[in-house]
Amino acid sequence: MLKRTCNQLIRSSASLLSKHQWKNDQRLFCSKRYDYGGLSINDAEVQKYLTNVTREYYDLVNRRETLGREGFEKIRELQHIVEIYESRNVAIENLNIVNDEMSKEKDNDLLALLNDEKQEFSASIESLNGHLMESVFQMPENQYCTSMYLEVTAGVGGQEAMLFASEIFDMYAKYCVYKRWNVEIITIDSSELGGLRHSSCIVTGDDAFNLLRFEAGVHRVQRIPSTEKAGRVHTSTVTVAVIPKPDDVDLSINDKDLRIETKRASGAGGQHVNTTDSAVRIVHIPTGIVAECQTERSQIKNKEIALTKLQAKLCKQHLDAENASTQATRKSQVGTSLRNEKIRTYNYNQDRISDHRIEGGTLHNIESFLNGSSALDELINKLRLSHRRNEIIEIIKGSS
Repeated sequence: MLKRTCNQLIRSSASLLSKHQWKNDQRLFCSKRYDYGGLSINDAEVQKYLTNVTREYYDLVNRRETLGREGFEKIRELQHIVEIYESRNVAIENLNIVNDEMSKEKDNDLLALLNDEKQEFSASIESLNGHLMESVFQMPENQYCTSMYLEVTAGVGGQEAMLFASEIFDMYAKYCVYKRWNVEIITIDSSELGGLRHSSCIVTGDDAFNLLRFEAGVHRVQRIPSTEKAGRVHTSTVTVAVIPKPDDVDLSINDKDLRIETKRASGAGGQHVNTTDSAVRIVHIPTGIVAECQTERSQIKNKEIALTKLQAKLCKQHLDAENASTQATRKSQVGTSLRNEKIRTYNYNQDRISDHRIEGGTLHNIESFLNGSSALDELINKLRLSHRRNEIIEIIKGSS
């Protein structure tokens, strides 16, 4: 009889699930209530994906003596899924054996015992199915880079847009402190009323790009400006750009590939504006990518900043090309849908923040949100998990 085998399997499965238990704040999806994009464990595409994962796992294990840190991390990442998948397969084999014995058995007492075993195996398989799907959707995303270029620019709305740009930039500065990331200010172009025309910085830290990339896009604010006398609500926008700097990409820029132009800085700014050729425009001839800077008084400093911007843009182009060739199933990438869409509205009259990309993206208490701490972090993580869910669905469907 398989009673002993069944009990051992159930205890083993429980041990597996306990051993690899995720923290509550990391659990992405509950299998009993979450929609996996129409996918179920028995779908052919899911089974093919799990077979590929198992094959990849054992291939890495067989080559572990030659692997580096990333290889061992990948083994640990896949091990949990493979162990549950193999336990599930053993349970299914034993259930098939029980069903086969039941079809041949005539004794009612033995049939009753076999039926008990069948129920136990079925319950074990159901539990393993749920945890297996949950584990697949909990697979961590790639760490693109630990350094990135963050840029905030006032959009439509004049001085009001510049004031809001200053608030948004301050929010991200506070968020970086909250996440213990390092921030290096590159440019600050202030307006007459204390707002920002444009600001940029380099953010460095674990998970910085993986989180802040979801802030890229158009942020809309609806409120009564302090300069408005008639009490009318104005709508203004701020654009946030997030450009990755991959850690493993060393893009050397040859001087012969650059066309450097200088000109007099334009706009308001005091005695140095329109008096010296301090503004710098750099064109990368092979790609046509352009970077400019005129925020500093020194031409040398503006050139350094423009070169930093150019390198960041070239890194982004490299990353986009790499994603297109190696991860064609990933539809939602930074620099495409996330960059130009209106992603979030800040409505001051209703004290409401509405993120337009996910369900449940509505929050209240704008003042607290702009503090750049837990409220912002919670929303960004919701966006991240929603994006990861859709990403995994595309990967699974693309493997069929």
